[in-house]
Amino acid sequence: MQLIKFKWKHWLLLLTVLMMSTLVVGCAAEEIAEKPVIKFGDNMYESIWINNAIATFIIEKGYGYPVETIVMSTSIAQVSLSKGDIHVWMEIWKQNVIEWHDKEIAAGNIENGGLVFEGGPQFFLIPKWVAEEYNIKTIFDMKEHWELVKDPEDPSKGAFTNSCIGWECTKINIVKLEAYGLTDYYNIISTGSAGAQEAALAGAQKKHNPVFSYYFAPTSIMGMYDWYILEEPEYDEEIWAQIKAAVDDETLRPLDEACAYETLPVDKFFHKSLKEIAPDVREMLMKMMVGVDPLNKTAALAKETEIAGVWEKAAVWYLSEYDNVWKTWVTTDAYDKIKAALAGL
Repeated sequence: MQLIKFKWKHWLLLLTVLMMSTLVVGCAAEEIAEKPVIKFGDNMYESIWINNAIATFIIEKGYGYPVETIVMSTSIAQVSLSKGDIHVWMEIWKQNVIEWHDKEIAAGNIENGGLVFEGGPQFFLIPKWVAEEYNIKTIFDMKEHWELVKDPEDPSKGAFTNSCIGWECTKINIVKLEAYGLTDYYNIISTGSAGAQEAALAGAQKKHNPVFSYYFAPTSIMGMYDWYILEEPEYDEEIWAQIKAAVDDETLRPLDEACAYETLPVDKFFHKSLKEIAPDVREMLMKMMVGVDPLNKTAALAKETEIAGVWEKAAVWYLSEYDNVWKTWVTTDAYDKIKAALAGL
């Protein structure tokens, strides 16, 4: 009888331990499951794909929050961030959406999370060899050289390759080209995606063909080929206000003058709810500053190694290459978890 009692005591003890372990594991799993999904906006171009991927890896592996990335146009992203349908917009080029930006900041719906990279230039360009061979320097010189880039659908005009449909800069470029008098010489071809525009530019360079387009940095295209940025009238605040007004009101078009984009630092922005639902994530993102040069290098690597489209791999390369940078963004605990995740790949 003593032996039987002894066995039952051990079974009861074992059962108790198992139940306690299950309870602890269950509570931990429930705690992880209860962490809210952090939603990011995706405006469909290289640098935001890379920045979103870097942030996603850090947040999921280091802080345990699930992340969802939602593809949307600029105008939809504006509404979504204001309402809290997304929590993070990693790149806002403020000069393109300045009225919305100022209004939402003043209302307290969104907050500025600081620099994600130090400058976002936007411009009109042609291949460098075209500029040198035909002595092209300014945007107005392109009036004389439309035949270099004839529109295959309408050979009576040249083709200007615009940015992606749905981007605010795509609308701005139309107003600017009208003001410069270039729409008399060029049809404006707004691309269906960022990839389509990139393919058009890369294809022209590979075939040694002329091309006339809008573009921006940081991007792999700017690092992989030689370009000439066409001179424009310098940025002027009053003229820019007229351009923005004409984007919203077609009766103001065409304008008599236009000017270059202002090159401004590119910031990340959060919906006001982020500080409540994920204060640790917000704190990390506030410190996250990737930089133009690392973004160019990461984007170029993605192209050269044909990992474009799998931006998680580009993020892993960045995190492995720039450990000393992103280490300053995260907590010690998060850093250890992220390093373990990288080591396990």
